[in-house]
Amino acid sequence: MLRLLRLALGLLTVFPLAPREASPEDFRRSTLFFPLAGYALGLPLSLLALLPLPEEFLAALLLACLLFLTGFLHLDGLLDAADALLGSRPRAERLRILKDPHLGPFAFGVGGLYLLLLWQALALVRDPLFLLFLPGFARFAILPFLNRYPLLHQGMAGLIRGGPVWGAFLLALPFPVLYPWSALLTLFTAYLVARFALARLGGINGDVLGAMIALGELGGLVGYVLWKALSG
Repeated sequence: MLRLLRLALGLLTVFPLAPREASPEDFRRSTLFFPLAGYALGLPLSLLALLPLPEEFLAALLLACLLFLTGFLHLDGLLDAADALLGSRPRAERLRILKDPHLGPFAFGVGGLYLLLLWQALALVRDPLFLLFLPGFARFAILPFLNRYPLLHQGMAGLIRGGPVWGAFLLALPFPVLYPWSALLTLFTAYLVARFALARLGGINGDVLGAMIALGELGGLVGYVLWKALSG
């Protein structure tokens, strides 16, 4: 079990804990611990939220911490997916763009808007428990769609496809219990990205999964802000 947790941390964070050798079965089973890898990202965020800092500056620290601890992995996926998914192009051209390492105008536009919205949402959230559990649930939220939708190619997405979903859900359960509306919006956002990729590309890959996580976290934050505004 510890080996699988280390592998999950190695896949989703900058922590150099992944074992040197892992079998395909190890990769699949490691998805069980994706929520725990998310909690490892959320713990520093929850501790930072306790500091008596101005909201805007604290939000900048939270944003920088989240991006750094993920190695900018999910942001990179979002940027690559934006270029391929947006605009009016044939599917073959979209698939070619998805493999192109250069960033286009959609990547810069979506990336800038995403960072602005994420920073602003983080400025409105000072709940340490929410910041602890959100990254874990966002990393669980990709699993049902990863196992259901076709893959564009094997890659890393193919390695982790078919892993346990219900076990991961149990580990991610504190978030929907405490913040049901945010959890619903996180899951719905991941679903929308997956469906959009299916319609535009014919399936999903690692970049799309990264976009699902990045936008899922943003969706959860927006859900929290809306819930607070409506309740009070």
